[in-house]
Amino acid sequence: MRFGLGVGLALLLAAAPAAAQSPPPAPEKLNVGDWQLSPLLEVRVRGEYRRDAPDLGGLDFFGRQTSRVRDQWVVLERSRLGLGAERGAVRAQITLQDARALGSPAPTARFAGARGLGRFEPYEAFAEMRSSGARPHYLRLGRQAVVWGEGRLVGSADFSPAGRSLDAARGHLALGDFDFEALAAILEVPGTLGSAFSDTAGASTSGVQLYGLTAKWTIDPLLKIEAFGLARVSRSNGAELDGSRFAASRLAGERFTTALRVSGDAKGWNYGAEGAYQFGAASSIAIGGTEISAWAAAAHVAKTVDQLVLTPTFRVAGSYASGDDRKGVYKQFDPLLADPQRFHGQMDLFGWSNMMDIAGRAEVVPWTDTSIALEYRWARLAQGRGEWIGSYLTAVGSAARPPLVSTTPAPTRPTGNETDLGHEPDIVLRYRPWLPLELRAGWSGLLLGDGAKATMVAHARGSTLPNTAISPANIAQYAYLQATLTVP
Repeated sequence: MRFGLGVGLALLLAAAPAAAQSPPPAPEKLNVGDWQLSPLLEVRVRGEYRRDAPDLGGLDFFGRQTSRVRDQWVVLERSRLGLGAERGAVRAQITLQDARALGSPAPTARFAGARGLGRFEPYEAFAEMRSSGARPHYLRLGRQAVVWGEGRLVGSADFSPAGRSLDAARGHLALGDFDFEALAAILEVPGTLGSAFSDTAGASTSGVQLYGLTAKWTIDPLLKIEAFGLARVSRSNGAELDGSRFAASRLAGERFTTALRVSGDAKGWNYGAEGAYQFGAASSIAIGGTEISAWAAAAHVAKTVDQLVLTPTFRVAGSYASGDDRKGVYKQFDPLLADPQRFHGQMDLFGWSNMMDIAGRAEVVPWTDTSIALEYRWARLAQGRGEWIGSYLTAVGSAARPPLVSTTPAPTRPTGNETDLGHEPDIVLRYRPWLPLELRAGWSGLLLGDGAKATMVAHARGSTLPNTAISPANIAQYAYLQATLTVP
């Protein structure tokens, strides 16, 4: 706790007045013959510290004993170098990215929220045909970042170490007050199944694909209606398997998602409300042809008061997502390609699956180019017997259920009636001393509730050695310092 208070004090002291600056300009374009070129350079470095993270150490999801992780330090580095080219109706973009954990012993080393590190590959690589105008029609093919709505179901996850982009074909049509979009993406390329996932080793699989349609009707700046239809067809080779029932439900089957969103942004007000329903069938080694029926809802309202000193913005939000009660029909909601951190706190411990949370946020601007935000969140499981899912869609664990495959006897498990995950305060400071440079610092703490402690006990994360007493910490902490340089 003293560490958290010290970080919070340091954040407040770090804020200093700065000279007034205009917002960053639009990317500059260079004329080369008939082509317009748009260069991009981004370098981001973030140091992270976690203490007593509920999802690190103890029994892994296959029941094997691992060392307890009490403290974790990691430095995440991301560099992007891009070039866009445009000529008439033709546009192309390529952005190379290198994302790494500095000092990592291996690209696959486990860091909280650090999937896909140790890679140098294109982040974007697409070509498109588009019409002219402020709302162009376009047809785009290649690797690209995709955000639908708020990003609760399809988002770019830019705060994550590597971000998210999809290998996809995408078409957009603007007609009057309506916008229509279609998407077909490959999430996992076809491959072969290993003997652990098939009676016949080497059996072929069609991989994982995502198909989607969306329609948006802009009636007024304060009233926009969006409808989504998404289908994920999965015949996976198990690359995402983390030993949890939730991950196994994604290995093979079809999950269909329908969603409706109402939103608005005008005169200092911003609001959004979204509901989604999922159906289909999961067919995997852990689910076995189970029918899917799940739902979720979320809403927020925010107001910026320009007339008050410090220009405060106040925001309240709440969300719910169904969890599995192990009574036949599989009821755990899957947020598909959610944008982590934006909706459920910056500790990456909560995803839009088997959870309910309520949050309030206040942000002030004490000086130009400086903002300080305070947020409080209370979270609980929707079903105590379901799995606790983090924002990167890996299972933190289940208090009432052992890992899928157990080679080590697990501790005596609670009944599954413990649902309280805890209370999370967040503080974030943003400061832009120079137009291309943004500095950000944050601290979060999770005061563990009975459900969070029960999960740590069930997965032996409160002990350092097998068969020793398990005493989970009362608070988990997360802190980071980040610098981002973007040119132009």
